[in-house]
Amino acid sequence: MQSALCAAGFVGVDFDGPVIHARLWSSSVEFVALPEGEGWVLAVQWPVRASPSQLAGWNAQHPLAPMDIHLGETRVTMRVGAEDIAALHTWAAVAEAMVAQAIRWRRAQRAPGEGM
Repeated sequence: MQSALCAAGFVGVDFDGPVIHARLWSSSVEFVALPEGEGWVLAVQWPVRASPSQLAGWNAQHPLAPMDIHLGETRVTMRVGAEDIAALHTWAAVAEAMVAQAIRWRRAQRAPGEGM
């Protein structure tokens, strides 16, 4: 999986036991790849708590990359084959869309004058 992540263009690919950490691009958020059966589960989290309706909306639009709340943060996961470069490219787009959406949700939660 490490070589597939590198071939798909992810950076900062590193191991922590069986877990692989990588970044969407050099200054982006980190995601994890966890082995599961013959494939992998990719997961990215953002420190915002999506509402039930936000979760439902995302999940209706992204059935292959469900969103949930994990350890108090919004998380998206996706299952991929170990060498499926096309699925990794899909993951990159979905993960980037999730981060962008989570940032919009967080900004909408801020009180006036709270800052960035």
